[in-house]
Amino acid sequence: MDNTKKLFRGIKADGMLTEAPDLRAYLTGFESSFGFVYTDAQESVFFTDPRYAEGAKDAFRNEFIGVMIAKNEDTVLDYIKSKKIKRLAVPFERLSYPEYERLRRKFKLTDSMPAFTGAMSVKSAEEIQNIRRACEIAEKAYVMLLAELKEGMTENETAGYLEYLMRKLGAQDRSFETIAAFGRNTSVPHHAADGTKLESGMPVLLDFGCKVNGYCSDMTRTLWYGGKPDEEFVRIYESVLQAHLVAAEKIASGMKGRDADAIARGYLQKQELDKFFTHSLGHGIGINIHEYPTLGPNGQGVLSDGMVFSIEPGVYFEGKFGIRIEDSVCLEDGKTVSFMKTEKTLTVL
Repeated sequence: MDNTKKLFRGIKADGMLTEAPDLRAYLTGFESSFGFVYTDAQESVFFTDPRYAEGAKDAFRNEFIGVMIAKNEDTVLDYIKSKKIKRLAVPFERLSYPEYERLRRKFKLTDSMPAFTGAMSVKSAEEIQNIRRACEIAEKAYVMLLAELKEGMTENETAGYLEYLMRKLGAQDRSFETIAAFGRNTSVPHHAADGTKLESGMPVLLDFGCKVNGYCSDMTRTLWYGGKPDEEFVRIYESVLQAHLVAAEKIASGMKGRDADAIARGYLQKQELDKFFTHSLGHGIGINIHEYPTLGPNGQGVLSDGMVFSIEPGVYFEGKFGIRIEDSVCLEDGKTVSFMKTEKTLTVL
């Protein structure tokens, strides 16, 4: 994958320099802990140290990207200066102030971040295929986990086992730290898994995802373990599910992120549950688990075909329980298409 020229064409600069790991990965498809990507009208060069040089050369064998060894940033900047570059594009929001000042003394700077945001928000067919595969693996791991859930398992064990299953099925990594919450812990939207043990008569909330070729999946399922769930839980679960389904049906290309959020929030308001919906409806998904656009009350971005994002309404009752239902979806022909195939009606184990 070589996105260097595609992105550079949209920037008014003589050259472009990118150090941030996720942006480098977007440009090249190659992940590393150290490196710089330099692009101008004639070439793209990946500067790295000897740890990654051989792997990078193999990865870029059929690409337009060259590989050079760089001991540090000075090596890279000296190379750029030798090319008589005057205006250099860098992602302003990813630079520290000292880094910005250092570059500003050497070049006229322009911001490449808007170009990255725009390009990364609309996925190519290859990117969508990677996300689809990551979603397939996450779902399959979830189904396998359900057969293994047993009373006495801890949240930590459950999260770890789910991550193991995703890797076993072909994932390169998790998308983020897996959330496994039992009982009253489900009322904390981003609960950190701990030693809480699974008991009969508990809600279980699992929020997880994995990476394939650098691209993320994200899904959440809430279920009931042991015995019969009480009527309040069933009623509220159904409300959250309907909020999810209504949003998935009505979200369309051309609307703003805040309008998408308002669909689910409006439904929950009719059920007198909106004050318990304490986060945004969704977020963009790609190389990063949180990308543009934001589907929240303040989301100004316009949704368009090719965007991938989550739909995840949730309600949380402090000290009691929480319910969240999340799919990763893509906009196609103006409508949302879910990558997830598993049933979203309430599962009782």
